[in-house]
Amino acid sequence: MSEPRSPRALPALVTRWRRRARPGTLAAARALADPARVRRILVVKPHDQLGDFLVATPLLAAVRARYREARIDLVTRAYLAPLAVRQPAADRVLVITRPLHPAMPGSGPGVAWRIATSRPDLAIVLNSVSRSRTADLLAALSGTRLVVGRSVVGAGPLPPGAPGTAIEGARVGADPVYDVDLPFARGSEHQVDRLLDLVRWAGADDGGAPTLALTDEDRRAGQAALEAAEPPPHSRPEAGARRIGIHPAAANALKCWPVDAFAEWGERVARDLATPPRFFVLDTPKEPGPARALAGRLAARGMKAALVPPLPLGAFAGACAGLDLVACNDSGVMHVASAAGAAVLSFHSLGRPVEWAPRDPGRSRALHHVPIEGIAVDDAVAAAISLLGGGA
Repeated sequence: MSEPRSPRALPALVTRWRRRARPGTLAAARALADPARVRRILVVKPHDQLGDFLVATPLLAAVRARYREARIDLVTRAYLAPLAVRQPAADRVLVITRPLHPAMPGSGPGVAWRIATSRPDLAIVLNSVSRSRTADLLAALSGTRLVVGRSVVGAGPLPPGAPGTAIEGARVGADPVYDVDLPFARGSEHQVDRLLDLVRWAGADDGGAPTLALTDEDRRAGQAALEAAEPPPHSRPEAGARRIGIHPAAANALKCWPVDAFAEWGERVARDLATPPRFFVLDTPKEPGPARALAGRLAARGMKAALVPPLPLGAFAGACAGLDLVACNDSGVMHVASAAGAAVLSFHSLGRPVEWAPRDPGRSRALHHVPIEGIAVDDAVAAAISLLGGGA
């Protein structure tokens, strides 16, 4: 955890300009957050991380369930737009793309104008591991009657003095931008719960698991990519052959299980399954080396492994939906695959599984060790076979 982080001067100045009357008590904030009074909601999530966005999607579902009659505008960056438009809880997605101000990178004047004229009744700023000054500025610019956010941000174990519920430790009217500034609650270990704390105080229920509403085209494109990647001859696979995807890359090398470990794991999983599986190595444009190396290592071990080239996000999610299991490092891929409905085996070192891993025990397993090389292949094979139904 970190100390409270204040916004830069500009968001505070815009708050004073656009919002001269701010609620000063919890009772006043609760009254403003009453569903009977809320018709327009602005949710701001501009960070560029796939995982950070997807762990926020249960909050979107919770907001939709609580405010059934309200219009929900979701603001995010262009990189995350493919995820945002696949969120049924949002009525409109606003994409910030071009600089409007040096302190507001990536915000185009058209989007800024729509936000400034929307006058939402409630704005929710979704900070997770860092505080976004762009998000603060957009919330302030909207002129909303109530801004909810979190100034104490960060990852890692909860502070010893965390309150039983977030509202017990809320600061009302103390932050330059957030009218209700909420801490992490005592039981909110997972990032999903830490974000849900931002709306639980207002009566919202839990929003379930992270989701992606895939289109038929997403699924067709994903299936076509898997079929096109398989090397000739395209013989008909044996009945019951499992489709296993492997994504061996991550932006941080310290979060990458070794390629040789992935290769040994694949060989041993194939040996333990009653029917030989079909392996698909999922490539990425940012870190292409590990995928290509793994495909070669698996081939050297006699495993048929199709190298799937980098795909648009919708098609990638569609491909994951067509796989029985995705094995990957702690990265955005883990969240995309889980949200698409695939079983997920994930490898962790820097991030704690209790905080970041998919939470469905029947569809996910998370293995953790520091350094990541210490994760045993034996344990990974056992986890995979369990997720695949015991190898039958």
